[in-house]
Amino acid sequence: MNHQNIRDNENIIISSRFRPVHSFDLWGVVVDQHTLGQQKIGIYEEIARKEKVPEHEITRVTQNYRALLDGKPWATGPRKAEIIDAVSAPALSNEHQIYYDSCFIQDALEVIKEILEAGEGAIIFTSEPAPGLREQLVPKIGERIGVVRHGNKIDPGSFRAVYDLERQLGNIVITHTADELPELIAARKSGLFHENALVYVNRNNSNSKDRVTEEGIHCYVNDLREVEYTSLGLNP
Repeated sequence: MNHQNIRDNENIIISSRFRPVHSFDLWGVVVDQHTLGQQKIGIYEEIARKEKVPEHEITRVTQNYRALLDGKPWATGPRKAEIIDAVSAPALSNEHQIYYDSCFIQDALEVIKEILEAGEGAIIFTSEPAPGLREQLVPKIGERIGVVRHGNKIDPGSFRAVYDLERQLGNIVITHTADELPELIAARKSGLFHENALVYVNRNNSNSKDRVTEEGIHCYVNDLREVEYTSLGLNP
């Protein structure tokens, strides 16, 4: 397997006062979005029908959500938050439990475990709250992973906010990994990341390597184990 070094010793210098932290999108990166998405659709449909929501509206909401799960460009951009909220809000307001434990993707678990064992940090940065996520991760990860943060990830300011919050904890966010291009474009525009420190993982063939590279994202992989997240030591 070819490995990609996402950090250049000559260009990324991390003060020893800070612990390097790697940020990961949740859906499509750490959990299988189709398996978990179908679970959320089922919960939404059950609640919507109990509340007498018209069938055409249920169909519209679920079709939009499936388009998002498939990585359709029109669904992963500015409309993403609206599409997620339409499905998720009923479940959250009714306190339905989401079961992540059958949906984790093995390569993500392996690289996060490797990062933690190397003394570096890992956080989840997702679009919506993920109650119960940490408790459902395997103990060696769930007990040691950082704060599960959420926000509007097509807004560069959201990345800056997470960066500032982590810095207050003595951490410095040095990479972000996602499977959606608008999110990584926002991360690039935040001005926080080295050009090689944004990782696009191809989970659904929605974007070619050339398309991703055109947007200034230079690390394109099909498996996260191709990325050497911990290849750079701290520099004083």
